[in-house]
Amino acid sequence: MKLSSIHDSKIPERKLGKTDKSVTILGLGGQGSLETQGTEKNCIEIIQRAFELGITYADTSPIYGDGSSEKYYGEAMGSWRKKIFLASKTDIRDRDGSLKEIEGSLKRLKTDYLDLWQIHHLDTIEEVNQITKKGGALEALIQMHEEGVVRHLGITGHSHPPVLLEMMKRHNFDTVLCPVNIGDRSMNPPFIDTVVREAHQRHMGVIGMKVLAQGYVFHPKGATTVWEPLVYAMSQPVSTIILGIDTIAQLEECVAIARGFRPMSRQAMAELENLTKPHRRRACFFRREYGGYDSKDDLDPPYIINNYDINK
Repeated sequence: MKLSSIHDSKIPERKLGKTDKSVTILGLGGQGSLETQGTEKNCIEIIQRAFELGITYADTSPIYGDGSSEKYYGEAMGSWRKKIFLASKTDIRDRDGSLKEIEGSLKRLKTDYLDLWQIHHLDTIEEVNQITKKGGALEALIQMHEEGVVRHLGITGHSHPPVLLEMMKRHNFDTVLCPVNIGDRSMNPPFIDTVVREAHQRHMGVIGMKVLAQGYVFHPKGATTVWEPLVYAMSQPVSTIILGIDTIAQLEECVAIARGFRPMSRQAMAELENLTKPHRRRACFFRREYGGYDSKDDLDPPYIINNYDINK
């Protein structure tokens, strides 16, 4: 495909599970500069440029930058709000706390509704039990959905697939946000072959995250271009993937890749998986097996590939 045709084309869209919405296969994550790395001016410019380039899925959370990520979206969206599928989260496990949290989210986002409200970073069965018991956070999600404050409900988790699988049994959620990256199939169990597969059986939308794993997916003997992990993730049965972005240049490169997307062959995916397997701890440092986010302190710094060393 000629570069001019890639530049002129639109980002492909996919149906978001059983919702009535379609979203671009590339979404804007709420971390990266939007969480800790950038100035307010830079962050707002990234969001607005993402919308100008055609991205329609926007991810955030009240814990990203202690609310700053939501605040930047609120300042940047303006007239784009109705064109954007806006997703935020709650990491509070009880009903009353979650209801209070969404009040703050809506205020910072300068909107009166969310397209998607998600229970954030599920990690243990104990949390699942807490959320689904009387007075748990699930009651808040259902209430906000019934009142029309949120249009769809979802769950997220990056540490342990069985926890998300159990949560799917407790309620008929619309979406799941989970890791989809080139190291995933080296893990036991992988998210792709458990959570993603079950989500499809339940007609849930799948949002892929940790695609670049903050840059740790890159390795001189593995993935050495941004194209590889992005196209690999987009080639999985996902509705969209989300990336944290730190600069306009990063954003434009990722959009160009998405616009020119062609599915990666199963052989090419297998080769990339095999190359990544010896370095799976780097690619999946966030997993419970490796101790979660704190475990990356023991790793060598991310290999810099086109300045993608701090992407999500």
